[in-house]
Amino acid sequence: MNSEETPLLPDVVRAYPFSWDSGFVWPPETDEGEESLAYARAALEACLPRAALASPEPPEEPVVWESGDGGDGEYPAWTGVRAVLRGHMPYARHVTAGRMAAARAECARHGVDTTDFEEIWTRRITAWIAEQTLGWCGLMVDDEKALTPWLMDLAELYARRGMAVEKAVWALRHTAAVPESRAALTRLAAYEGLPDEIRARIAEELR
Repeated sequence: MNSEETPLLPDVVRAYPFSWDSGFVWPPETDEGEESLAYARAALEACLPRAALASPEPPEEPVVWESGDGGDGEYPAWTGVRAVLRGHMPYARHVTAGRMAAARAECARHGVDTTDFEEIWTRRITAWIAEQTLGWCGLMVDDEKALTPWLMDLAELYARRGMAVEKAVWALRHTAAVPESRAALTRLAAYEGLPDEIRARIAEELR
């Protein structure tokens, strides 16, 4: 393997089968059997940052208002970078040093700041994959026993480490009938590392 083909994601994440064109979303018809659950767990374990991030990932999706509706009608610059990257890397297996360098060069030609480009965007892609995996587990998997306790443990860690926070809390809220989820939510409601609005939302739901 030459340096341009060097993968930037762990092997288990490179095997992620869902495309970036579809937002890395797990299709509704995905089988909920042992194989899918085992892969979801392995992917979440591989995507989890080793320590809390300096700033949350991924960035919040923009809400763009029509002119006259209270907004400027413009998307933040990072969404343009994402579009470039998606074209170069339609699947997780395509997240390589060479493709990242090509995307960086394209963005630089358009005047985009490309400082720490590979580090930032590899982390961001990882976060989007983690978001969608947490979302599938929390909403689409009916067998909550099959998720207990590993999903609850991982979701709490994601929330504490600043990656895919909204989806992690969301997965816990959607499995709140499970004692492990309620216990995790209770701890997170008191965790000062979370944004106040998320903590308040959790506390309200726990009442």
